[in-house]
Amino acid sequence: MNVSFKTAKMFLEGDENAMVEVYQKYRALLYFIIATYVKRKEDCDDIYQNVFLKLLSKRNDIKDVAHFHQYLCTMAKNEALDFLRKESHTELQEDLDVLMASTNNSPLDYFMPYDLTNEEKSLIGYKVTFGLSWKDISFILETPIPTLKKKYAQAIKRVKEVYKK
Repeated sequence: MNVSFKTAKMFLEGDENAMVEVYQKYRALLYFIIATYVKRKEDCDDIYQNVFLKLLSKRNDIKDVAHFHQYLCTMAKNEALDFLRKESHTELQEDLDVLMASTNNSPLDYFMPYDLTNEEKSLIGYKVTFGLSWKDISFILETPIPTLKKKYAQAIKRVKEVYKK
C-alpha cells in the first residue's frame, strides 16, 4: 500500500510520524521485493532495515515526491541485488582461502616456479586457473581493475621472458 503524496512529502521533510507511517505501510511490499531475490528471513530483515537507513540518509536527494514510491521500490531491489553480489564474493573468498590454506605453498608454485611475487602468482591464478572476472579479482584483492590489469600484464611478460631463455 502506498502512502499519500502528503505523507511522502512530510517524510522527506523529516516528520517522525510520517517516517513511522512510511516504514509500516511499505513493509509488505518491500519485503516482497527483497524476498524475490533473497530467501533467508534474517537477510530480508537486514536488507529491509538497510533500505530505510539509506532512505533516511538520502531523503534530501529525492527532489520529485511523485516518484517516491518508485524510488523506494528500486532501492529495495538494488539493496537485495547488492547483498547477493557481496554474498557470492564472500563465498568465493572463503573457497579460495580454504584452497590456499590446504598447502604450505601456493598451488601455483607447482606449475609456476618463475620468479614472481605471491601477489603476481595469486593474480595469475585467479585469472587463469580459477577463471575469475576482473571484477571478482578486484573485490578479492581490494585493488582497482586498471591496477590489476597492469600488474597482470607485467607478470605475464616476466613469465614469457623465462620461455625465451
